[in-house]
Amino acid sequence: MLEKALQRDAESRYFEKEIKKFGEVLLADPSLVNKLDSTPTKDAFINLYCALAKERGMNFSKTDLLIAVQEQKQGQDWIIPKKVLRMIADRF
Repeated sequence: MLEKALQRDAESRYFEKEIKKFGEVLLADPSLVNKLDSTPTKDAFINLYCALAKERGMNFSKTDLLIAVQEQKQGQDWIIPKKVLRMIADRF
């Protein structure tokens, strides 16, 4: 039963893997972090985050990102790097 639940979550929450993968890209490229840090608003941050990920072949929606952010605010599913979370905290 647990295996089925884990499989269902993996299929329905595919975006977690993509968001995590992009987080690793961000940590390896300080220029991307600087671009994100220059965004003045929540909407600009979300749009740029998703666009930069898409340019690198990682696909998730704005809604997916907001779900991940909300869950991390509640202490769950740590898939966004802490460095990026600090920028998010300033805008959300």
